[in-house]
Amino acid sequence: MEFFKHIFSRGLPKTGQETEYVAGDDATYQAGWWLKRLIANNRTRFVSKTIDGDVVVYDRATGLYWTADGNEAGGNNGATISWTDAIPYALALDFAGFTDWRIPNAKETQSIINYGKRGPAIDEPPFINTAVAYHWTSTTCFYATQNAFTFSGDGGSIGVGAKTDSKNIRCVRCGV
Repeated sequence: MEFFKHIFSRGLPKTGQETEYVAGDDATYQAGWWLKRLIANNRTRFVSKTIDGDVVVYDRATGLYWTADGNEAGGNNGATISWTDAIPYALALDFAGFTDWRIPNAKETQSIINYGKRGPAIDEPPFINTAVAYHWTSTTCFYATQNAFTFSGDGGSIGVGAKTDSKNIRCVRCGV
C-alpha cells in the first residue's frame, strides 16, 4: 500500500517546500516528480540546452521547453507587454529553431514555481533574469473575461490582471 500512497503525484512537479511546519504537510512527503525521492537526492529536473545559439530549459517532469532568459526574445527582451499583444507575439516567435512557442497556461506556469523560495520564485539557474513582477498566462479569467490570470515572479502567487495592462512573459512550447 505504501507504493500507491503518492502514485497520483508521480508526474506532477514538487512544490519546492523542504521545511516541515507540521507533520503531514507538503515537506513531509515532498510528493511529486520523482516518486519517493526527497529534494536532497532528486534527479535533475531542469536541463539547460543551447539550440541555434538560444538557451532553453527542458522540464523533464512536464516535457515542456521554456525560454531560459527573461531578457531574451522568449521573454520579450525583458520588456512588459499587454496580454492582447503577448499572445500573437509568442505565436510568431522564432526561437531556438522552433516556431511553436506560446504563452503558458496557468497550470503550466505553476509547474515551474518553487514555493520554497521567492525573489524570484523560479529556480535561477537554470532560468535567468526572471522579473519579480507579474507575468501573463494564456488563461482567461472565466468570471471577468477582460482579465487573464497572472503569476508573481516574486512569490509565485496567482492573480488576475486586465488584458490591456502590461506584464512580463516567458514563452513555452511542448517538447514532443
